[in-house]
Amino acid sequence: MEDEGNLASRIHFDQAITGWYQVRVTGSFRKPDGQDWDYTGLTIENWFQWSEEAGDTSGFNGGLRLAYGFSDGADPDEIEARLTLTDKFADVWEWRANVIAEIEVGKASDGGTALATRAQLTRALGVNVLGSDNWRFGLEAFSEYGTTRDMPGFEDQAHQIGPVLKVEWESGVYLQTAVRSGITRGADDRMIKLFIGRAF
Repeated sequence: MEDEGNLASRIHFDQAITGWYQVRVTGSFRKPDGQDWDYTGLTIENWFQWSEEAGDTSGFNGGLRLAYGFSDGADPDEIEARLTLTDKFADVWEWRANVIAEIEVGKASDGGTALATRAQLTRALGVNVLGSDNWRFGLEAFSEYGTTRDMPGFEDQAHQIGPVLKVEWESGVYLQTAVRSGITRGADDRMIKLFIGRAF
């Protein structure tokens, strides 16, 4: 949810095919302020893992995600490539980073490649609350730089930062929530997210 009251929702289904390849199907929906929910598109994503962190936390997790998004209506389709990195260190800390490049496909395409990054740093809290001892708290930053065709200056780019809270249960259910604030003129003033999932 953004500060203007617009809502967006995504439903993911992930399936591991091998130890290094996973496919994800995502349905996207949006609800402009004061309007009904509307389906916006379907994305099929291929996730290739090329590095895996060892049980003693040596090494890191690295992957490449290639996705094609089928848009509903007149909006252009999207092709996305995403480099993902994750690493645990010093027993209780974990960092995550994503580097994203996206191009639009079709007559309505604006041209150029859209560039973005995601970064997250969390620490295990070491508490047992609500039946889980796997709680993490930290900070995350989302940055959208614009397109290579017409990249704006820093203040007109969309940069947000804010706290994030994550929890997992032994049943496989997990939750992640964050509140991000815009730090540049081109970003929304406030963004709230809530992820709920279950591994099985």
